[in-house]
Amino acid sequence: MKRRKTLIPILPAVVVLMFLSVVSMARAGDTIVVIVNNANPADNLKLGDLKKLFMSERSRWDTGKAVAPVMVGAGAPERTAFLKIVCGMNDADFNKYFVTAAFTGKDVTPPKEVGSAKEVKSVVAGSPGAIGFVRASEFSSGDSSIKALKIEGSATGDTTYKLKM
Repeated sequence: MKRRKTLIPILPAVVVLMFLSVVSMARAGDTIVVIVNNANPADNLKLGDLKKLFMSERSRWDTGKAVAPVMVGAGAPERTAFLKIVCGMNDADFNKYFVTAAFTGKDVTPPKEVGSAKEVKSVVAGSPGAIGFVRASEFSSGDSSIKALKIEGSATGDTTYKLKM
């Protein structure tokens, strides 16, 4: 009899854990949308060029406008996936790259870090040279101040799109 009573409080916790794992799996298939200011004429980037922009190896767009990368802070799943796919690094290696580069005299500036996707979109909307990324679920094509870029010629809905969480 007592054994049955002790299992009852555990059931809600098990249900919650199962729900959270289902939600996590659903997010695992989310894509990462690379966004720029709508005034930016770019519409497609190669992964190598995207890496150069975020690693401060390329500081100007083809138009001559200064590049201003922005990203969510450490720990965000989209940041972790982006760094792995685009830069081939984890967060610690990414940060170490900028410290080492600065120490050796390279003129590098790490991407601006903000607290949310809403802030990434706001920074990109307010700066013609800005580039950032957000989850597809946080991007709205109805926002006229920003636009999504194709990556390697593929749009976010294409099966060949490479930036998937």
